[in-house]
Amino acid sequence: MSYAVGIDIGGTHIRLAIVSKTGKIEQVIKEKTDKSNGKDSLLTQIVSLYHQLDIKKYQPIGIGIGVPGPVNPKDGSVYVIPNLNITDIPLKEYVKQHLGLPVYVGNDANVAALAEASVGNGKDAEVVQYLTLSTGIGGGLILSKKMITGHYGFGQEVGSMIIQRGGRRPSAFKAGGCIEGLASGQMLMEQAKEANLLLNHAGELFLLAEQKNEVALKIKNEWLENMAAFIGSIVAYMEPDIFVLGGGLMQSKQYFLEELKEKVNDYVFEYLKGKIKIVPAKYDQDAGIIGAAMQVFTSLSLGD
Repeated sequence: MSYAVGIDIGGTHIRLAIVSKTGKIEQVIKEKTDKSNGKDSLLTQIVSLYHQLDIKKYQPIGIGIGVPGPVNPKDGSVYVIPNLNITDIPLKEYVKQHLGLPVYVGNDANVAALAEASVGNGKDAEVVQYLTLSTGIGGGLILSKKMITGHYGFGQEVGSMIIQRGGRRPSAFKAGGCIEGLASGQMLMEQAKEANLLLNHAGELFLLAEQKNEVALKIKNEWLENMAAFIGSIVAYMEPDIFVLGGGLMQSKQYFLEELKEKVNDYVFEYLKGKIKIVPAKYDQDAGIIGAAMQVFTSLSLGD
């Protein structure tokens, strides 16, 4: 059995794991992300934690890293990690130089997509569109087990796709009317608050709608229309074999997933009605770390 090291860098914690080619996590360590000295402390922390793994036992063939920010596909450097407030990180170069193994770096949503396409609920498909529905909205496109990220690495920032020109704007970094401004967990919370509906988390809205709360039902129905239009637009552009949906909102999938599948039929060609395959993700919190490791196996098998 072959093994790789998967590294999942988050704003709060960093996790490293020994992962098998089948996606099984054999060993994992977790520590608070060191932000004390910017990129230098992060890079040093990665190398230090690597040596805490049982490297001698598992003999990993490479290292895969997932980061919450855009990655330059040419050199594996990271443009920015917004929630750590650090920029221009020579991640691939540094880790390869200090640990002497092949290193692969990807955006966290893209590597989560790779996990689903390699060993998850999209493993039998050639073209897998992964969507993460959480505080924000992100995506990852996998074609024949290869991440498609664009020339500069900003491909699949699908939360920026415009669905309603002039609509809500989620942040200064995204345009008004983008899907993240209309259908993200953050926006559901804001809409509920504006309607004097206090929620502990966005998923609670779907439960209230199920209980026939009129305000929650109205917000949910608008959300369904926007999400269906979003998915229908992706179908029109490239018609992936399967959509795999992950992220925090999917913890409430029993209250909306079947309705969403049905609503998508309103936004696709007549011949495609009932044929768009939409499934929940297999992996939850481990998608990032498994997908990070999968970069090693897929890249080496593809000769990258």
